[in-house]
Amino acid sequence: MSLEKAGKILVISSNAGLTEIIKKTSSGAIEISDANGETGMDTARKTAFDLIALGYLEPAGTLLPLYRKLRDSWITRNTPKLVVDFADAEPSKRAVLPEETGKIPAADYVLLTNATTLAPLFDKVRDLLAKRGNPLKEAILNPAVFAVTWEQIPGRGALEASQEEAIENTRRAVSKGKGKIHGVSVTDNPGGNPAISTEMLCAEIKKLGIEPLAHIALRDKNRNEVESLLSGLAANGVRNLLMLTGDFPETSAFNSKPKPVFDLDSVQALQLVEKMNQGIEYENMGKKAALKPTDFFAGAAISPFKAVESELMGQYFKLKKKIEAGAKFAILQVGYDARKMHEVLTWLKVNQYQLPLIANIYVLPYGAAKTMNAGNIPGCVVTDKLLKQLDEERAAKDKGKQARLDRAAKMYAIAKGMGYAGAHIGGHGIGYDTVDYIVTKGEELSNKWQELLPEFDFPQKDGFYLYERDDKTGLNTEKPSVRMEKGMHPAVYMLSRGAHATLFNPKSLVFKSLRPMAKGLDGTNGGKGALERAEHAAKAMLFGCQNCGDCGLFDVAFLCPLSQCPKNQRNGPCGGSLNGWCEVYPNERQCIWVRAYDRLKAHKKELEIAENTVPPNDWTLQNTSSWLNFYLGRDHTAKRLGIKPPEKKAKKEEKK
Repeated sequence: MSLEKAGKILVISSNAGLTEIIKKTSSGAIEISDANGETGMDTARKTAFDLIALGYLEPAGTLLPLYRKLRDSWITRNTPKLVVDFADAEPSKRAVLPEETGKIPAADYVLLTNATTLAPLFDKVRDLLAKRGNPLKEAILNPAVFAVTWEQIPGRGALEASQEEAIENTRRAVSKGKGKIHGVSVTDNPGGNPAISTEMLCAEIKKLGIEPLAHIALRDKNRNEVESLLSGLAANGVRNLLMLTGDFPETSAFNSKPKPVFDLDSVQALQLVEKMNQGIEYENMGKKAALKPTDFFAGAAISPFKAVESELMGQYFKLKKKIEAGAKFAILQVGYDARKMHEVLTWLKVNQYQLPLIANIYVLPYGAAKTMNAGNIPGCVVTDKLLKQLDEERAAKDKGKQARLDRAAKMYAIAKGMGYAGAHIGGHGIGYDTVDYIVTKGEELSNKWQELLPEFDFPQKDGFYLYERDDKTGLNTEKPSVRMEKGMHPAVYMLSRGAHATLFNPKSLVFKSLRPMAKGLDGTNGGKGALERAEHAAKAMLFGCQNCGDCGLFDVAFLCPLSQCPKNQRNGPCGGSLNGWCEVYPNERQCIWVRAYDRLKAHKKELEIAENTVPPNDWTLQNTSSWLNFYLGRDHTAKRLGIKPPEKKAKKEEKK
C-alpha cells in the first residue's frame, strides 16, 4: 500500500516508528519531516505542511495541549491534523491517555489494533491529503473532467438578501451538485458598484465545503491592498483567483463616483501572484527576508468578441503577456458567437500554448440582452440578430425561459465538444435547478455539438476574425485572415519617433554626448527644476502628461497610458471597449491601444505590443524629469534597455 497523493507531512512524535511507517509506504510521493514535542510547534510554523501527524509524546500527557495549540494557531489552524494511537501500547505509552478519551474529534483520530492492518492509517492520511487538495484546480487541469463554476453576484451591504442567496446557492451546490459543480465564483464589486467584499464571502463559501473562485478587480486597489487581500485569502485557504482589470467605477458609491485606482493591471497582478507563490523576498530592518510561499491558482479573462482588427489583436497580445505572467487558465467574456469561441482555441494551438479555457455561459433574458446590445455592460456582446431572436422567443407562454435555458445547455455542449476545459455559468437570479438543467442537458447534447453550431452564428457587423473561415464546420481554419486595417501617420507620432531615434536611443551619438550633461544637471537644483518644468509643459501639450516620472510613452506608441486611458493600462487593452471605442468614453474616444496598433502597423511594428511586459508605475519618480530618469537609468524603460546609472567616482583618499 502506498500514499499516492503528493504532499508534505510533519510527524511529531517521540516514537520514531511512526515516521518510518509512513516513509516506507509513501513511495516517494510524500515529503516527510519529523519533530518532537519540544520542536514540533516551531517546525509547524516555519513550513507550510499538508498534514500534521501526532503520535506518542514524552512526557505523557503533552500531546493533547499541543494538538489544541496547533488547532488554534493562526498558522496551523487550517492544516489537517491526525493523532495516531496504537491499542497494544502500554497505557503510559499511548498517544491519548485514558482520561483524555473523547477530547480529540473522531475525524482527527485513528486507533490501530493488533487485529487490523495499517490500512486505516493510510486511508485517513489519504483522505486528509485529498481535502487539502484543490478540487477546482484539479478539475480544470484534468482533460477527463469538464469543470463547472457557478457565478454568484454579491450585493451591497452586510446583511442583505443577496448575500444570503449566495450562501444558500453554495449550500445547494455542495449538497446537490457534487460531481457537477466544482467551484463557486464570486464577483468583485460587480459593474464598478460597491458590494460586500469578495474575500469575506469566499472565506465563508470555503467553510461550506466547496472551492471558491475569487474575482480580484484591480479598479479599487493599489498594489499594497492587492497583496494584503491575497494574503488574507491565502490564510483562509482560498486559492483560486481570477485577476481582472474591472469595470470603471459607477456613481452609486458614497457621495457619487469614487476615484479609480488601477495601480496594477491584470498582467502585473498575475506577476504578483507568481511572486507570492514563490515566496516574496523583501528587506526588513536592512536584512533580507522571505515570506512563506502561497498556493494560488490564478487565471485571467479574454474578450475575443471584438469587431475591429486592432481591438481584437490587442486582446491576444495581452493574453500572451498574461500567460507569460503566470495565468493558469482563462475565462471568456460574455458572447454568443461559436466561431469566436473557437478562435481562442485556434490561437492557443497555433501559438503552442497549453492554457485551459473556460467558456462563459450567461443565461440571457431579453432585458439583459437589450442592455448588452446597447453596449451598456462593458465587454458583453449581443448582436442585433440575437436580440431579435430573443424578442421573438419572449412571445412564448413562459416568456422565453425554456429557450434561454436550452441555449445555455447548447453552449455548454459546444464548449465541451470544441475542447474547452469547463464552463462558467452565470445569470441574474438563477438557482441550482437552472444550473443542474444546463449541465445535464449539455452533457446529453455534447456528442452532437457540431449540429448545434448554426444556432450560434452571430457575427458582428463587418466583424474581423483572426483566422479564415472553415466552410465545412463554420468555425476557423489555422490560416490567418488578411488584416486589411491600414496604419496611421499622425504628425505627433512621427515627431515623437524622430525624437526617440536621436535623443532616446542608447546607441546614438546624441544620447552618448548628452548623458554626461544629464548627470551634471541632475546634481543641481535650479537647472534640474527648470528642465522638469519645461519638459512637463511640452509633454502636457503634446501628450496630456501627468508628470509621473516613469514615462509610458515608449510602450504605447507615444500615447500616455495615464492621461489617455481611464484605466491606466500599460500592457494592452482592457476588455471593455466596443467597436474600437473606449469603455468610459464610447463614441468619443478611441481606445489608446487601438490607436497604438494603427500607429505601429503603419511601420509594420504592431507585434511589438506583445513583446515587452511593462512593470507597474514607479511612484517614487513622480514629479521628476522622466528625461533625466531615462538618461540616468532610473525608469523602467532605461532598465529594460540596459541603461545603468552612471558610476560614482571613488572619493580620493584623504591625505594623512
